Amino acid sequence: MRYRLASAVALVVASSAHAQQYEFDLRSKFEREVLKKTMQPGFFVQPRIESALMLVGNINLAEDAADEVDVAGIEVAPGIYTSYLTPRTEAFLDYSLIGRVWEEDDYDEISHRLNASGAYLVDPEWFRVQARASYTDSILDPTRSSNYGGMGVFGQSNLSEMATASVSPQLFHDFSDFRLDAQYTYGRVWFLDKKDITDQVIFSLYEDDSTDQQALVSLKTRGDNRGTTGRLFYEWQDSEFENTVGYRYERAGAEAGLRLTRTLRFVGDGGVESDLDESTVAGGLDSAFWHAGLEWRPDERTTLDARYGERFFGDSWSLSLSRETRYVTMRVSYVEDPDVETRRVGINLDPNAPPIENPGFDLSGFTSYPFVGKTAMASVLAEGGRTKLRLDVYNRQREYINNFPPDEETQGVRFNALYDLGAYLYAEFDTRYEDILAGRREGDLSEAVTTFHDYDWEVMGRLTWEAYKNLKVAGEAGYLSRSGDTNYTGQWLAVRFRYDF
Repeated sequence: MRYRLASAVALVVASSAHAQQYEFDLRSKFEREVLKKTMQPGFFVQPRIESALMLVGNINLAEDAADEVDVAGIEVAPGIYTSYLTPRTEAFLDYSLIGRVWEEDDYDEISHRLNASGAYLVDPEWFRVQARASYTDSILDPTRSSNYGGMGVFGQSNLSEMATASVSPQLFHDFSDFRLDAQYTYGRVWFLDKKDITDQVIFSLYEDDSTDQQALVSLKTRGDNRGTTGRLFYEWQDSEFENTVGYRYERAGAEAGLRLTRTLRFVGDGGVESDLDESTVAGGLDSAFWHAGLEWRPDERTTLDARYGERFFGDSWSLSLSRETRYVTMRVSYVEDPDVETRRVGINLDPNAPPIENPGFDLSGFTSYPFVGKTAMASVLAEGGRTKLRLDVYNRQREYINNFPPDEETQGVRFNALYDLGAYLYAEFDTRYEDILAGRREGDLSEAVTTFHDYDWEVMGRLTWEAYKNLKVAGEAGYLSRSGDTNYTGQWLAVRFRYDF
C-alpha cells in the first residue's frame, strides 16, 4: 500500500552540484578524470549567452492524459565562467541564470546554477585552505518525479532550490619517514523556497537545513614500495539540523600493510568507532571494528584492493579495482560507510571517492536521518579517434539505522556515446534506466512493507554544429517515462544556441 505520507517514507533525489550541473553538451561525462575546464594563468573571465526554442510534452508530468500540458517556450541563460590561477591559488566559478517563458505563463520561471571551488596554498609544505559552493535544484517529493536531465523543466512544482557552502583548512607535512595530514571542514546546506511550498511536512521531513562539521587526522609511513606500511587515524563527524536531532560519529584506528610478493600485499585495519545502533547523537568510541584483505598491483595501471571485516552494523566489505589502458579505463568499487545526506551533498569530502564522476542522479533519503550507505559501481570508458563511449552500472542502498524511515535502493544503468561526424559536427546520445525502491525487496525482511517502487527511463539525443569558433547550434530530442506506483511520460524538442564572448 502506498501512502502519500510516503512523502514521509520516500526518497529525495538531491542534485549534487558536480553531477547535476545543467550543461549545453555532454562532453564532460566522457572525461577520464573529474576535471574543471582548462584554467588560464592569472585571472580569466568568459561571459556567455545560451538560449533555446523548446517544445515540451506533459511539462506537468500528469498521469492522466487529459490533464497533460503541452507547451512551447523560449529559454535564455546568460552565464559566466571565471578562474584565477597562480602558483599558490586555484579558483573557478561557473554560474548561469536561466529564464524560461512559456505559452502557459503559469510555468514561467527563473532558476540558478552555480558551481564554484577554490584552494589557496598558504605554505607549500604545511598549510592550505579549500572552499566550495553550489546552487542547484533539488526534489521535494520523489514519489512524484525526478529532475530529468538536471534541466528543471519537468514537474516544476516538485522542485526546490538548494545551496551548499563549505570551507576546509588543511595541515600537512612530509617528515623523513612519515606524512602528517589533518583537516577540518565546516559546511552548510540550505533548502530554499520554503515560503512558496504549502505542504510544510515536505520540508520538515525531507529538506532540513544543516550545519555539518568534520575533522580528520592521519599519520602514515611514506613510500608505497616499503616492505611494511602503517597509518594511524582519527575521524570526527558532527551535524546539526534545523528541525530534527543532530548526528555525531567518531572513529579511531590503525592500518597496516605487509608485502608478500612483488605485486601482492596483505592489508588490514582495526580500531574503535561509535556504535550508531546504540546512539546516533552521542558519538564516542565504544564499538570495535576490523578489516583484512589483499592489495594487488601487477603494474602501474592496475590496482585491486579487497577487504572483509566487521563493524557496528555487522559484516563489512570493500572493493576497489582500477584498470587503465591506452583506449579503455575501468573502475569498480564497493563501499560501506555510515553517513547523513546533507553531509554527502554539503561537505563532499570522501577521500575514497572514485576518480570517475558519479553517473548522474544519486539516491538520497531523508536529509537528517543517519544511514549505512552501501554503494556498488562499475564504470567503463572507451575512447577512439572519433568515438567516446561510457557505461555505468550501479546499485546504491541506504540502510537507515533507525526503524524509520524505510531503507532505500536504486539499481541503475547509464550509457553515453559521442561521435565526431566532422571537424565541427558531433552527435551525442545519453540514456538512463533506474529501478527505485523505498522499503525492502521481497525476501529481505518478512515484516517490511514496500512504500514506493518506480522505474525511470530517460533518453536524450543531440546533434551539435560548431558554426563559428565561439558559436554552437544544437538540435535536441528527449523522452522520459516513469512506471510503477506512478505512471507518466514526457517529451521535449529543442534548438539550442550558445555564444562564448
